[in-house]
Amino acid sequence: MDVVLDGAGGEIGTAAYELVRPGGRFSAHGAPSGGFASVDRDEAQRRGVRVTGIERVQFSPDEAGRLTARALAEAAAGRIRPVIGRTFPLASAAEAHAAVESRSVVGKTLLLTGSPTGSPTGRTSIH
Repeated sequence: MDVVLDGAGGEIGTAAYELVRPGGRFSAHGAPSGGFASVDRDEAQRRGVRVTGIERVQFSPDEAGRLTARALAEAAAGRIRPVIGRTFPLASAAEAHAAVESRSVVGKTLLLTGSPTGSPTGRTSIH
């Protein structure tokens, strides 16, 4: 492989790294398995594999502040909204955490702390 974009991490990411040809590129940008792929930097250098990680796409504090302000303004104007994948009553917090850990929910997983009708004022995000 010329390029591997590792969004899994762990053993899967490590196995994917082994597929990168000499002179290729490996980008670690996710770790839902619980940790990033184990990559020996010296071995990567010997093979000429360019290894990059999520830290390479981080924003400066000023840029992060500017982007946060813009996102909040867009949300306040109703132009962007979070995707609510699933809600759980507070009493089912363990089930909610299991859903997050198993990655079985697309979007945000919310605990409802208010009325069982799902009033937005009774939501607490756990993901």
